[in-house]
Amino acid sequence: MIKVGKSGCALVLLILFGATCFSAPLARLDSVSLAMVKQKIHGGTASERTRTAYKQLLENAEQLLTMENPTVMDKSIIPPSGNKHDYLSIGRYWWPNPDTSNGMPWVRKDGETNPDTQTGAVDRNRLSDMTNGVENLSLAYYFSEDERYAHKAISILKTWFLDEETLMNPHLEFAQSIPGNPEGRPFGVLDGRAIASLIPNAIDMLSDSQHWTTQDDLKMTRWLTSYLTWLTESDLGKEEGEQENNHGSWYRFQVASLAHYLGNKPLIKKMVELAQQSLDRQLNNKGGQIHELERTRSFFYSCFNLDALTNIAAFGDEVGMDMWHFESDEGKSLALAINYLTSVISGEDWQHPSHRGVDLSYLVPILARASVRTKSKEFSNFLTQAINELVKKEKVAGLQNKVLQELSLRSNLTF
Repeated sequence: MIKVGKSGCALVLLILFGATCFSAPLARLDSVSLAMVKQKIHGGTASERTRTAYKQLLENAEQLLTMENPTVMDKSIIPPSGNKHDYLSIGRYWWPNPDTSNGMPWVRKDGETNPDTQTGAVDRNRLSDMTNGVENLSLAYYFSEDERYAHKAISILKTWFLDEETLMNPHLEFAQSIPGNPEGRPFGVLDGRAIASLIPNAIDMLSDSQHWTTQDDLKMTRWLTSYLTWLTESDLGKEEGEQENNHGSWYRFQVASLAHYLGNKPLIKKMVELAQQSLDRQLNNKGGQIHELERTRSFFYSCFNLDALTNIAAFGDEVGMDMWHFESDEGKSLALAINYLTSVISGEDWQHPSHRGVDLSYLVPILARASVRTKSKEFSNFLTQAINELVKKEKVAGLQNKVLQELSLRSNLTF
């Protein structure tokens, strides 16, 4: 047991062997930890935070039952292909050009979201509504075993992926497009991380439902296989895979996640190897992430990139590759990158651009993942300190931290 500060909270990292869990380890959710949380909820031993998070989960699921299923067919801007089944989004940091009469071509303002890129005219928000809705409903079904939640989640999946009249075609040729620039952009592949992160998990949780059929499973496997093929064989997919910042990391995560779901171990190994090789190009000698530190939201993007890299390392565990302790010939490693960020936990100033400030919430999931996978006391101590700081801020603000709430349900952490 690891104590969290003087508040009397406790952080417990336990592994429950022999618990009922899914047929395969989950990409971003740990099936054993979920099973233990479920036991605590139904056994009346869950923490107050977990009980509160569970109640909120069910309240959200109830609201989602009446939500209209999102579909790419509802956008008002037609993709260059002329096919509304093709996903379309606009780069969030792009704005009309102030130096031209028609505003074309749009120009980039890093870290400044253009609200016009987030409207219902394109598909970005609908993709988020779909993946978040499916995740919430599938978790609610897993914990409660209420078939209503499974039925709605499966309905949403069918609308987005399977029904011929409403489905999204399995590619991202027109994601994060820029008005005035007719060329496809590899950076739009990043939008697909929500699919690779959440949908395989959801299908695993929904697979026991009476509403999920063998035919649904076959169709979903076909869609995900087609998307994986596009990622690995299309020009845009290949170009995204060559990026040396968070885009490249999230590309490799997507491929590894889908390969994991589809049982392609050689492809998982390839992605882990590429991620390991990328460390020399991504990190400086102190562990700072060269490309992320240049961003206006440098702490966020450093954590964002490490989120991808540590999830890839978790996939490495499944195929006998220890990326957690890998060190390149130049001495670059995940530990070096993580430790570069941990100085802020003790109150040291972040010496890089920090638009919107430094939020430890971004770092906690990375430390939680690393501490469990490596059994590192150092990472566990940093995690303890970070959680303690967030708990203090909760008390001052009078609001519960969303990341801590999610961790209390999705991992075997109690505090």
